Amino acid sequence: MTKNLPKILFITASIITVGIFLLNFYLVGFGVFGDGLGYYTPLRSLIFDGDFRISDEYQYLANSASKFGGGLRVNNEIPEYSKYTMGVGLVLAPFYFLGHLFTLILNSLGWDIDANGLSWSYELFYCLGSIFLGISGLILAYKTAKIYFSPLTSALAVIGVWFATPLTFYLTLETSMSHAVSQFLISSFLYLCLTTSWIKLRKYQILMGLILGLAVLVRPQNILFASVPVLISLWQIFLLKNNPKINQEKEQILTEENKLNIKHNNSLIWTESKKYLISLIWLGSFSLLMLIPQILVYISQYGSLTNMPYMVEASERGHGSSFHWFQPQIFNVLFSGFRGLFIWHPLLLLAIIGLIISPKKIRPLNWILLIAFLLQVYFISSWWSWWQGASFGGRMFCNCSLIFTLGLASLWEQFKERKWLIYSSIITLFFMLWNGLLVMQYESAMIPPEEPISISQLYQNQLFVIPFFLNHVFNR
Repeated sequence: MTKNLPKILFITASIITVGIFLLNFYLVGFGVFGDGLGYYTPLRSLIFDGDFRISDEYQYLANSASKFGGGLRVNNEIPEYSKYTMGVGLVLAPFYFLGHLFTLILNSLGWDIDANGLSWSYELFYCLGSIFLGISGLILAYKTAKIYFSPLTSALAVIGVWFATPLTFYLTLETSMSHAVSQFLISSFLYLCLTTSWIKLRKYQILMGLILGLAVLVRPQNILFASVPVLISLWQIFLLKNNPKINQEKEQILTEENKLNIKHNNSLIWTESKKYLISLIWLGSFSLLMLIPQILVYISQYGSLTNMPYMVEASERGHGSSFHWFQPQIFNVLFSGFRGLFIWHPLLLLAIIGLIISPKKIRPLNWILLIAFLLQVYFISSWWSWWQGASFGGRMFCNCSLIFTLGLASLWEQFKERKWLIYSSIITLFFMLWNGLLVMQYESAMIPPEEPISISQLYQNQLFVIPFFLNHVFNR
């Protein structure tokens, strides 16, 4: 039973995830809305119209409203172009084509569905593709953790990340957003980085470069994960330079033989350093190649990269520059009621503690991953919209899911006795329920989608959210 428990947990979690999505899709009548429209409509426009103008797609979708509450799908000004990058559409294009095939099959069986790229069947497969990739990313996180920790500990860590973090929301209710896809790509990148001999094999360098480039096309903040292979390379060079055998030879009397050994060792260090450098150049080059189409599209649409909506909207909204590098809101991003990561999702604070106190066998890697997480913190904290817009918790940290998994597994592994495994399971379950209540708060508008809220108000609402949510549901 214990041996099959991780598999049972994953199957159950997948059924729950897809079930919640399908129920919401059925009740609302569609799955793509909000920022998701900005990722979805360019794909449809490119395939059906041969361009990136999305105004006609938005006008078509503006005529639809939620069947469950009547909320309009498009309630803002209709744009000519999408401000969002093209990565999500590219990654989910195969699922979109499956939606087209599904539409044609249903029509051949007597259904009447417009095969126009905007019907519900296209959205269904597009969103299911996002869920599939998100779950695949979590499986990769589990496989990575299982290399260093027990299967049960690794599975418990993944389930915690699955249902007690912002990823929960974007795997079930807002699947057309970029976060599930981003999580999958970065988990794939880190999996290859941590589990393969990518430094020796060119095929892995190219593959990792392509994946990282695609991840940046999904969410530009993902470029910071390039720090992981760089730091791994520096760490390996450091270990080589501090090899006890090499240092011992340097301390010995400089006989002719020892001089030759030292010269050989220095040559070895330089050769290895050059190997790491060449590997990083290959990786970086293919990443940059992936970005060229997006750069050309932005220039053709806005004249220059400085005129991109993301670069000008801060000043248009009275926030000055887009990034405030010397005034990062680090404390607010992590510890405020206004989408503070550790306030909304306390289990992730335990994950970071786990990275810090991790076992020696994985400590260097965990600390490298901790640096990658801190770079994300700094980047998000420096952005003018550090609260991440209309966001369920710290949504921009979904890309760190594999890092959080290793952190939690590192923490739970400290307690190998059966009773401590039970305690860690109870803690995980508690924060899963906590996260579920927060979802109810957010979905029922008990808390505003993009307005500040205090920690005390956020926590007090947890006591009353169930009756509030039920009233909200049954009176729509």
